[in-house]
Amino acid sequence: MNSLLVAALSVACGLVVLFFFLGVARVTSGRNKTEQFHNIIDSITRSEIELERSDANLPNVKTWSGYWYDLATRAGTKSDNPGTPGLFAIGLALVAFGVGFFVWPRDISGGIIFMPVVLFFLRTYFKAKIRARLVLMEKQLPNLLSGIRASLKANLTPQQAIINQAKEIPYPLGDELKQMTEEMAVGITLDNALQNFSNRIPSREIQFLASSIRIAIASGADLDPLVETIQRIIVQRTRIANHLTAAVAKVQPAIWVTGIMIPGAFAYSFYSSDTNRSFWLSVPLGLIAVLVIAACYGLGLFIAKKQVDRVKKA
Repeated sequence: MNSLLVAALSVACGLVVLFFFLGVARVTSGRNKTEQFHNIIDSITRSEIELERSDANLPNVKTWSGYWYDLATRAGTKSDNPGTPGLFAIGLALVAFGVGFFVWPRDISGGIIFMPVVLFFLRTYFKAKIRARLVLMEKQLPNLLSGIRASLKANLTPQQAIINQAKEIPYPLGDELKQMTEEMAVGITLDNALQNFSNRIPSREIQFLASSIRIAIASGADLDPLVETIQRIIVQRTRIANHLTAAVAKVQPAIWVTGIMIPGAFAYSFYSSDTNRSFWLSVPLGLIAVLVIAACYGLGLFIAKKQVDRVKKA
């Protein structure tokens, strides 16, 4: 009797485990199909973007030149040669190496340390310019929408309305509108020009505006009431975004101070005496301490950045 009971329980447990894994496999299969679909869409989108960059002789963003060119372009820095920002970064890194090797602390390790530090600050500078440029663009959106509505009420087409506003809106949004009108002047459709406009500016408000106008034009809907609705929505979103930006700005100085003080204290300790230098790089305990400090420092900055980004995207 006991043997039959054990056998029955074993079979029941086996069936439960089997059905559980079948259910997991089914859910995983559905998720995999969804992920494959999204990956296909992302791949097509990336392929189109890479094709556009290739046709325009622009460097790939995964390369050194492409990475710095992309940063400089999004920051509003114009360059006739796409390789110039990358060459500038290399030159700045070499200058930093020269300062560390020949001026202070007159050591090859100092030059090697200074190079990534200078590149980090250059990247931070571009990122700050990108954020400031986006904030200024978003502040210009209400004026753009008001101008588009006025042009539509004057019986102009959407394309003519955008061309008119390209002449009225100042930098930086005006420059992007002028580039869009230049694309339409060479035969690119308004839909594609709006898509390119949206791709160039990583702002959710501007991308929302461009997508809404594209959908309205494609469906033949009346654009004027839609623009009025978009204007109200963007004003509310901008107000909320400003409150979030103010909240983030309050904690940002503490993050910067912490981020600078820890490497600064380590550099002072490292170069203050030969005894300290030999401890940090020769004694096993010192090497372990360096690795632990670097790991905690990197993890702390990563967590702080993620928290700030989460607040911004809330």
